Amino acid sequence: MKKTVFFLPFLFLALMASAQDFQTEIALIEVPSFNGKTLAKAPAGKSRTLQLVRTKFSKPLDDYTTLALPSLKLGNIIGHPTLGWDDTDFNIPEGVPAVYDDEWALNDVFTDGDYPVAIYGRMPSDKPLPWGESEQDISCRGRDPHLIMLLDPSKEVKKVYNTRNITVTEKDSLFQSVEWAVVKDGVLYFSECTVTAPDKDSQGNYLVAVDTKTDKTIWMSKPRTVNSDNFLIVDNSIICGLGGSGITDYIYVLNRYTGVKVHEYWIPTAASWFAIGEDKNLYVSLYDKHVAFKIAR
Repeated sequence: MKKTVFFLPFLFLALMASAQDFQTEIALIEVPSFNGKTLAKAPAGKSRTLQLVRTKFSKPLDDYTTLALPSLKLGNIIGHPTLGWDDTDFNIPEGVPAVYDDEWALNDVFTDGDYPVAIYGRMPSDKPLPWGESEQDISCRGRDPHLIMLLDPSKEVKKVYNTRNITVTEKDSLFQSVEWAVVKDGVLYFSECTVTAPDKDSQGNYLVAVDTKTDKTIWMSKPRTVNSDNFLIVDNSIICGLGGSGITDYIYVLNRYTGVKVHEYWIPTAASWFAIGEDKNLYVSLYDKHVAFKIAR
């Protein structure tokens, strides 16, 4: 670990030097006048969403790492959080800049969509924390990610979105960061989540859909929709979760074309990760167990 820490500053300098030739264009997302209503209608024949039929809850587990379910595809370059958030799992795909525009460090790359999508946050500080280590000693990942880079292999110039220009409501004073992002059929879907669990009065924790050709927002979900570590796009649906201390924990199924919550499923503790198993069932990691669902189309 000490060797890794020692070489991190030199790694950053090298990556920063090589990042200068990476061509990008900054795109501003057209921000809607958000009023808690969806902005789009589902295309003909696309209004029906899938339903979930619970098959089992696992027993509460003493060893939290057993929730990793390593046989399941997780769709990003960082290992499952229960296996640790250090940089040992941080294998950057070829062609993805580790540092963007001299000041943004790579946080994660998502591979579930039509092509990879990367998110960037501020560079980790080398200033010592109260216990002696710096942010850079702990991890080289970008902090508070809010830049989204579309890594479409068919386009030489990559598009970058700064989600910090999305203004939600005056009531929403909580800091939002991008948690997960996927491009599907020309639409960028991403979740904006707060660090802490939302309370009943919070206006944060949205799912957002943006047309990558026009940069216009297609829809924003209602607040308090998502704070799970990932979400899944399955057919006409988006599966996500919301939960935490002081609020009821749910799995939600949204129409991917409108952002409307169509189904909700109670769970005993908050959902963190969603994955489809080889048996085509949905598996969800909770705080102290996992739950399995059959997907009914």
